[in-house]
Amino acid sequence: MAKKSAKKATTKKVATKKAATKKKVTTKKASAKAAAKKVVAKKVAAKKTVKAAVKKVKTAAKKATTKKTATKKKVATKRKTATKVKAQLKEVVFNVYSPDSKTVQVAGEFNSWDPAKGKLKKDKEGNWTLKVKLAPGTYQYKIVYDGQYWELDQSAESVMAEHGPNSVVYVD
Repeated sequence: MAKKSAKKATTKKVATKKAATKKKVTTKKASAKAAAKKVVAKKVAAKKTVKAAVKKVKTAAKKATTKKTATKKKVATKRKTATKVKAQLKEVVFNVYSPDSKTVQVAGEFNSWDPAKGKLKKDKEGNWTLKVKLAPGTYQYKIVYDGQYWELDQSAESVMAEHGPNSVVYVD
């Protein structure tokens, strides 16, 4: 019987060792599987991140192309409009005789009533001249002498306006 119990004890030890080894192997396999799953998950996440980044870049490129095309169309439209407007512009000449004036300017609806935008040039005889291109229409204006005297143009028609009379130029 002693042999049997020794045999049982040995069998038990072997079985315990096998069970422990099997448990270690199973644990290692589980750990390896978990590690593999993590690696796969990281790869999937990386792929998703790359796909998302590529998608963002493509979307941005598409928007940029769309904006570029829209901008080109706007520029082309503006050029056509500007060309049409230029074709419609007529040259208007303002002439004033004032040999004693230091400066002569014209201020009107066509330059936002800003005398600085309408400086006339003086010749040797005291004639002041300015050529302006205007679109067809009617424009009110005044001549400004030496930066302070706003007067009617004696060679033009005048109309009564809100703040008094103004000279008028008609552009056909």
